[in-house]
Amino acid sequence: MSKDKSLKKQRQALCEDLLEAQFELQQANLGPVLLLVSGNDLAGKAELIYTFYEWLDNRYLNTRAFTLPRGIERKMPRLWRYWRSLPPAGTLGFYLGSWYHQPLIQLSRGRMSDSRFKTQMEQITRFENQLVAEGVTLLKLWLHLDDDQTQNYPPREQQKQYDSLAMREWGEFSTTEYAKVREAAKRMSELTSTAIAPWIQVPSSDAEQRDLHVGKLLLKAMENKLRGKEEAPKGHEWQASKSNRLDKLDYGRELKKDVYKRELERYQQRLRDLTRHPSFAKGSLLLVFEGSDAAGKGGTIRRITHCLDPRILRVHGTRAPTEEERSQPYLLRFWRRIPAPGNVVVFDRSYYGRVLVERVEGFCSKTRWRQAYAEINDFEAQLHKAGTQVIKFWLAITPEEQLARFEAREKTPTKRYKLTDEDWRNRDKWPDYVSAMNDMVENTATPHAPWHVLPSTDKRYARIQALRIVCETLQKRLKQS
Repeated sequence: MSKDKSLKKQRQALCEDLLEAQFELQQANLGPVLLLVSGNDLAGKAELIYTFYEWLDNRYLNTRAFTLPRGIERKMPRLWRYWRSLPPAGTLGFYLGSWYHQPLIQLSRGRMSDSRFKTQMEQITRFENQLVAEGVTLLKLWLHLDDDQTQNYPPREQQKQYDSLAMREWGEFSTTEYAKVREAAKRMSELTSTAIAPWIQVPSSDAEQRDLHVGKLLLKAMENKLRGKEEAPKGHEWQASKSNRLDKLDYGRELKKDVYKRELERYQQRLRDLTRHPSFAKGSLLLVFEGSDAAGKGGTIRRITHCLDPRILRVHGTRAPTEEERSQPYLLRFWRRIPAPGNVVVFDRSYYGRVLVERVEGFCSKTRWRQAYAEINDFEAQLHKAGTQVIKFWLAITPEEQLARFEAREKTPTKRYKLTDEDWRNRDKWPDYVSAMNDMVENTATPHAPWHVLPSTDKRYARIQALRIVCETLQKRLKQS
């Protein structure tokens, strides 16, 4: 059999296997599978992607191409645009200029130190670990050509086709500059090749062999996913709390009505002025509210948001994830709701649900909620670095006070809708929620995003304390900007 016929037969068989695996992946709603395609600009990255668009069902393919960040992307956390671009479950995603592109460009052009590059690679590794833990498969490909192959590729008969398909990741680089890119890529591979997401170098002087090679890698990745044979990331360290912070609160703290009205007006005016300060537009504000059922989160949030410009404000009430959201990485829906510069976002319940309700009710595995502490800390650290002030509150009441409020809600027509069967069930697990709350504070209170645990038996007291903390924290941040 001639070489051409042999290649044609291999290609046909591979194409059939890939289509079958793609169909099973889509039916099982697993995934997505992401192919990060990088390497020499002359190695045929675009050609490779076009090949898969010929072989596979295009309805379940997504291609993302990233240049250096522009506009709002430059003001948001660096990984924000990659989170938002994640394709849905059951699909394949092709990434050109992935989250590696910007640091590689900067390192190879001498615009980034090795220590800063290493820090960004560590952040990327944590990001990839989180994606894999949430069911995403990563296939990281570096298409390689030797220097002598670069001079003669693509072949003369393919040059016109190449020019029409080319997607240049590095721009017009000389051979010497490409050597710097390869040096940076070697460093990248050393820092980010892991058991769950290794870098794979693909020889690319022969386009047919390159496509077959990558096709086989993709097929194996999909088959492993369908059979549940994927490598799992290692767990994160976490610390069980040895104390109960709720026992240390003074639940007798209260404010008289006239003092409350005076303080409310004062702090609301102060917060209004702070959010109108010219420096506020350089950053943003994220307020996170957690606490016992009926602890007064909604009322506290209303007193804070009442004085803010609605044009810069969003309040998100976090509920159980939808079917679609359950098929996506857990933090994705929260990444999509973070504030842009000059804006305020409030979470009425939040991403901490993973280490609270999901932990207590068994909605996620022990491994996943234990890993979530480090993932949440990383999320908040990225927000802080990008200029978002994160302020977190836990509003606390006693079991006796909660029971009284539940009974009052039952008797009040305008408040009855707030009380559900789930609220009553949660009371039976009060000790479990207290334990989860203490572990949460122990593992996620950081210098840039501490927890503020407030007694809320007297709602007026809790509201004023929350307003005071927001104003003082924001004022301190604005002085530093």
